[in-house]
Amino acid sequence: GARHADTDGLDPVSSEDHGGVRVRRYERTPVTVLSDVRARIGTVQATGGGRGPSLELVEVGFAPHRCILIVPNPGKPVRLTFPQVQLGSELVGYVGLADVFTRRDIRAPGKLEVEIGGTIMATATPGVDDGWVRFQTATTPGTADVTFIASAEAPNRQLCFAAEARQ
Repeated sequence: GARHADTDGLDPVSSEDHGGVRVRRYERTPVTVLSDVRARIGTVQATGGGRGPSLELVEVGFAPHRCILIVPNPGKPVRLTFPQVQLGSELVGYVGLADVFTRRDIRAPGKLEVEIGGTIMATATPGVDDGWVRFQTATTPGTADVTFIASAEAPNRQLCFAAEARQ
């Protein structure tokens, strides 16, 4: 039967039939979050122009998401540096294009890169039909500056992202 990608690699802990529909329950071990960049919006250092950053509740992929909204000028990346982020073994985040009407009118994708210690560690290029796109990278435990580089070739490309450092 059909199953959601969130259950990949998991075995059901229970399974029941209900009138021809099989219902399976999966359990996942909760993660330990060390840092969430949304909670650190007041410490961000932004360079490169554009609008933002700001913490917003926006529509991405027809669903609400609380995320950091940035609108880079075409061809001019915006660098958002969060100083001294407590890192664990991985950084996991999501990015998408906000506002259904803007996606309808502006079809070009956006781009978000994650830089730690001067090295690009992850890249995501959300398109208009992609919704909330996951990105992740392994990290070395400790503190480091984490920079998100948002770019777009089209005007008014509303990129919204969230990321957290996990143990």
